[in-house]
Amino acid sequence: MKNIFKISYNAVFFLALLSLLTVNFYTAYSEDALFLNTFKAILIPCFLIVFFIKNKRLNLAFAAFLMFSFFGDFSTLFLLNDSNTNTSNIMYLFGYLVLIVISISKFKLADVDKVVGFYLLGILLINGYFLCTLCGILKAVIVDSTEMVLFGAKSMALIFLVFISFAVYLGKQTKASILFLIMSICFAFSDILNYVVHYYIYNWSILMIDRLLYVTGLFFAFKYVIETNNTERETYIRRNVREEAYSGDNIMA
Repeated sequence: MKNIFKISYNAVFFLALLSLLTVNFYTAYSEDALFLNTFKAILIPCFLIVFFIKNKRLNLAFAAFLMFSFFGDFSTLFLLNDSNTNTSNIMYLFGYLVLIVISISKFKLADVDKVVGFYLLGILLINGYFLCTLCGILKAVIVDSTEMVLFGAKSMALIFLVFISFAVYLGKQTKASILFLIMSICFAFSDILNYVVHYYIYNWSILMIDRLLYVTGLFFAFKYVIETNNTERETYIRRNVREEAYSGDNIMA
């Protein structure tokens, strides 16, 4: 009977994701601003609680990303209008920059084929061109110059994050690199839908998908940290085993 109630840690993490997605549907459908903002502000604390059930170590860089993201989410509860938008965008921008630093630390140019590298560079330049064009169009919508600059900077950071994450994946093709790439894509598409809701048309279903992608991105972010911790732990154990074996051989000799 006890085995029936035993649930693996991965299942607990997945159940947490499903629970948050269910609440996300209700909050988006309700269209209650306070409820929506409160829900977004508690996402990272909820994932952290589940994370620390089994994991005791959190990478400093990733902790910085979570801190900036949490402040970005939390600012919507207390700041209004332009102050709200600018403050949250600054926090998210810093968070994405931290993720870029993490991905760059994993990137090795030698791991990427030259043809693929030129192809990725071309895609990055094309996306940069489209972003510049979009910024020109949005000048009629975004009156505040600071908000306009932050829009462009945050969008470019996301484009570069997806670009470098994909390059790392092509070079390594590990489980951790796949998780990081999926996380980056989720954040990028979530941000696109957030722009649609914020600057063009407000629709609860678009908002729901925006939050769904954001929640899913956080889920894969934590899964990436868990996978990285497991890989480092396995590497440490294997190294100790080799050192012990080597020491034993020397003693026998």
